[in-house]
Amino acid sequence: MLLAAAGFVMLAGNPADAAAGCRVDYTVNQWSTGFTGNVTITNLGSAINGWTLQFDYAGNQQITQSWNSTYTQSGQHVTLRDAGYNAAVATNASVTAGFNATYSGGNAAPTAFTLNGVACTGATTPTTSPTTTPTTAPTTTPPTGDPWNPPAQYVTPLANTWKHQEDTYGDLYGFRNYLFDQVMAANGSINYCVRWESTATVTATLRDQIQTALQRQFQKWVDQLNENGTGWNNWPYKQIPVKVVGWAVRDRSQLQWSDSSVDIYVNDLNEGAPQCSPPCGRFFHQDGNYSGCPGGAAHHYDMSLWLTDGMTGGAGGDWGQRIGKEYYVGALSSENIHILLHEIGHSWGLNDFYDFDPLPSEGFVMKAGSATQITVFDKWMLRDFWRHLKNRYGL
Repeated sequence: MLLAAAGFVMLAGNPADAAAGCRVDYTVNQWSTGFTGNVTITNLGSAINGWTLQFDYAGNQQITQSWNSTYTQSGQHVTLRDAGYNAAVATNASVTAGFNATYSGGNAAPTAFTLNGVACTGATTPTTSPTTTPTTAPTTTPPTGDPWNPPAQYVTPLANTWKHQEDTYGDLYGFRNYLFDQVMAANGSINYCVRWESTATVTATLRDQIQTALQRQFQKWVDQLNENGTGWNNWPYKQIPVKVVGWAVRDRSQLQWSDSSVDIYVNDLNEGAPQCSPPCGRFFHQDGNYSGCPGGAAHHYDMSLWLTDGMTGGAGGDWGQRIGKEYYVGALSSENIHILLHEIGHSWGLNDFYDFDPLPSEGFVMKAGSATQITVFDKWMLRDFWRHLKNRYGL
């Protein structure tokens, strides 16, 4: 039956009927060129340890990615195998696997399934489809497991991007100072220190405007990890407060305020620029030991915002972001400060794309110079990073 649901079409195949042994419920959320499929296998026979589900499509459906299973496809014939951690299925227990796929024309559900070579013809009688279309679309149950459901046109580019990161990052899975790690270690907040590589003076008003703009741009990335007010795939924070806790300058007289709202570091130079106290920086103390920081952990900073006179372009990493001082100050009221957005993306862990372009026909903010705001592709790259890292936080 076809059920309109939340802008998609949900195609529900009747559970495979008959058979001692198993029953399969097959559902999809589809759009014009692709779909997300889910299969729920109920084991009606003896407990099993290791499963292989097979079925055939009638059309040109082609699976591109799966979760909670590994897949192979030869023509119209599909094989899903357990992912190891979900190999054991007790009697009357169920396991669900999902996948993304493409199609054109019709997208008919498979009519038969086998589990470990035995036809799934379950002992229960399938529910008869209504003869009339309901006037109100029923609410669908979100897929279980990893909700990886990017737009179909991005599935392959995203997979290629992750593979490129696996091939080019020195320690993609072992590195422990991505911005994700920093946010989680700080329980959902981030502290910054500003490195002011300039001879210009800074008023209290400009100081506050610099923090406000930084908060706004940082939150734009956080928003990509939320969906309809809820964290995507167990992301725990709707908003992340950003606080500038320190300023580093050559001369104290450059800072035209006398309050003690931020720590001030004077003429401590590194790479020719004022730096914030290393004993207070997470980059230098990833174990969280700030015993050498004046004021202790409450005065630590996670990242540096390094503002440099005359700089074009930028740089970013787990230490923070560096961009042109004139560019940033001139853009404080802008909705999107795209160079800063690009460099914050690097702090999250996202790649540069100078030697590799997964999306030649489309711009995105992490492909420098091709977009001035975070795009849908950027969002799903960030979500891809989160879904690969979240287990380290027990989520």
